[in-house]
Parts: sequence; structure tokens; C-alpha cells
Amino acid sequence: MKELITIKQIEGLISPHHEYTNRELEKRKEALEYINDLQDLANYIGGKVEKLNLGEDWVISKEIFPNVNLYFVYMKTDEDFLSEFKVLFSGNKVKKLQGEDLASLTIACVNHILRYIKETSYSKKLPDICNKV
Repeated sequence: MKELITIKQIEGLISPHHEYTNRELEKRKEALEYINDLQDLANYIGGKVEKLNLGEDWVISKEIFPNVNLYFVYMKTDEDFLSEFKVLFSGNKVKKLQGEDLASLTIACVNHILRYIKETSYSKKLPDICNKV
């Protein structure tokens, strides 16, 4: 099994990029409810649908550099929990990257997901964040 880690685990206990990334993902997660075709989305961003068995509703992985992968993990709201959107990283070169670079690449990829949602949800009233990317 691959090791999945967070920016905080890469940077250490004091990780401003971990907090920044979490805040930015939180702003964008409402739009994820409008994804109709997960495989089509994965193709759109150059990723693939995966299963991590973390209780997720879906996961899309994307290789951003050789041996550096992002995993977008989404859990929908249910009767017990609010939705959750997080990113994990893997690959034997991921720890060689700076947290700032990982955060920037993460948000760029999520913004591309929002563009997909905007392009495929023609007649729906989307969250405002979709109009800002």
C-alpha cells in the first residue's frame, strides 16, 4: 500500500501551507456536489478515479511530477458528518518539494475541477466560487 501524507507531514508541525490549503479546499468543496460524471472529471484533469478505502465517496489521483501524486479525497455530507474535501500526497519524490509548491499545485488543480463543474452544469445555479476561476 502506498504511503499517503499531508503537507503538514512534509513540512512539519508548523505548516502555514497546510492551513492555507485546507482553507482553500473548504471554500471550494460545496461545488463538488455538482459533479455528475466522476470518470469524465478525472479525464478532464488528467487524473484517474481510485479507491483508498478511507470512507470516501470518491478519490481522484493525479500525477503532478514523476513520482509525485495528489489524491483528492471527497466525503459527502450524511446524517452524521458534514462533507469533507482533502488532499493527500504520495510518491518517493514528494518530500523533495516545498509545501508552498504543493499548495499552489493543489489549488490550481482544484480550480481546474471547478472549471469542469462550470462547463458541465449549464442550467444549475452554482456556488459563486465557480465564477471566480
